[in-house]
Amino acid sequence: MMLNVRFLFRTARLSSRGGFTLVELLVVIGIIAILAGVALGPITNGIKKAKQNAGMQTVRTIAVSEFAFGNDNNGSYPDTNVPVANTGSGAAAVAQPLIAGGYCSDPTIFYISGGTATKYSGSTAATSIAATNISFDFTGNTGSGVSSNFPDQCPVAWSSVAVGGTEPTLTTAAGSAITAVPTAANPFGLGGIAVAYKSNSAKFVLYSTVTSNCTLVDTSWAGGNPATVSVLKGGG
Repeated sequence: MMLNVRFLFRTARLSSRGGFTLVELLVVIGIIAILAGVALGPITNGIKKAKQNAGMQTVRTIAVSEFAFGNDNNGSYPDTNVPVANTGSGAAAVAQPLIAGGYCSDPTIFYISGGTATKYSGSTAATSIAATNISFDFTGNTGSGVSSNFPDQCPVAWSSVAVGGTEPTLTTAAGSAITAVPTAANPFGLGGIAVAYKSNSAKFVLYSTVTSNCTLVDTSWAGGNPATVSVLKGGG
């Protein structure tokens, strides 16, 4: 009888060592949480960087489309009076002629998620796409369009900074920076602005907490024609 009791006792002791203790489980969970936290930062930054690069490429594509339009329209970019039959208002004054002329085949190119614009889903974009469907602001020239005599450093399109944001002030003064302040209307928030220039180059300008703005053109530029330039509001 004594032998049976000892056997049962020994079996219970052996079986109790087959799993993890509570302390061991907590240590493992803690290690997993630390590793997840370490990996989350680079993953988030990678996603953000990819969106910024995509926005930069998109705005450059739009600027190239404007340039192609200008080549076919006496050197003038689309504006409220260019072409003469233009019925678009605000940013749509740029988007509609580009779509109608086949310079942009997909109207959703004017949209980037994250801002206040809504993605276009209609079927007659050449006449019905509106400023609310556009995530970009454009440089105008009092209805006449940016022309070939504007300096290459002139920004022609950038991710929208309207609704409380500060649009860039275009100036003829040499050595004067061109800056803008984005808000939640911008697809990238306060992260920065995707901007394209008349030279057909593009870049993503990071927001500076030192100057509280984004510098689209720095003080090294030589100035030029944007004296009578007005800004065509975008989807913000």
